Amino acid sequence: MEFFFYDSLAFQNFLKANPHEGGEVEFLKSIAKEGMTVIDVGANIGITTVTIAEKIGGKGKVYAFEPLRGYFDVLKKNLSANGLKNVEAFELALLDRVGRIDFYENELSSSIASRGSTKKTVVSATTLDNFLSEQNVERIDLLNMDSEGSELLVLKGAEKTLRKNKAEIFCEIHPDALEELGQSVGDVVEYLQGLGLEVHSVSLDDLKIGNNFESCDYIYAY
Repeated sequence: MEFFFYDSLAFQNFLKANPHEGGEVEFLKSIAKEGMTVIDVGANIGITTVTIAEKIGGKGKVYAFEPLRGYFDVLKKNLSANGLKNVEAFELALLDRVGRIDFYENELSSSIASRGSTKKTVVSATTLDNFLSEQNVERIDLLNMDSEGSELLVLKGAEKTLRKNKAEIFCEIHPDALEELGQSVGDVVEYLQGLGLEVHSVSLDDLKIGNNFESCDYIYAY
C-alpha cells in the first residue's frame, strides 16, 4: 500500500491483514494524546504519522522525518489526501550528527546499515536537539522511531531534549541492523535507563509491555 485514506475500509482491512503495521497503529493510538507534540522518525509513507496526527488533533503537532525522496513524496501526498494540517514533514534523517550521510535502500525500508543492499544514496541528516533548537520547539511529548538500526544514534542526538522533557518513546527494534553498526538492544535499553526513563519491551503478538528485551519487537520508555 502506498496511498491511503485513514478512515477508509480499505485501510482498516490493510491493517487487519498486516499485523506489523496494525500493531504499531493500535499501540500508538493507545499512547498518543490530544494536544501532544510528537516526533515521528522514519515516517516512510506516513502510516504512523497520519495515525498520530489524527489522534492528537488540531491542538497537537507532528514533526515527521523521512530522508529518502521516493518515500518522502508519498508521505506528503498521504498527508495532503488525509487533510492534515497539524503535520510538518522534513526530508531528513535524524541521527547523532549533522551533515550528508550514506543511506541504503532495501525493498521496503532504508537505513544507514547496508544489510547487503546494493542501492546506496546520500541524504541530509541532523540531530533532534539541533532541529528543535532551530525550529524553536521547546518541548516534545512523544518520540516514535522506526530507524532501522540507528535507534541509539537517534537517541544520542536527542540527549539534551530527552533529559529536559522525559518524553514517551516508542521504538521499533532491528537487532540485525544494530549488530551491523556495533550496537545491541541492550545498549539502547541501557542508554534510555541512563536518562532516567522506565523501559519496557513490547510484543507485536499481544502489544503487552514486559521486560523481555531478548526477543521484543519494540521498546516503550517513559
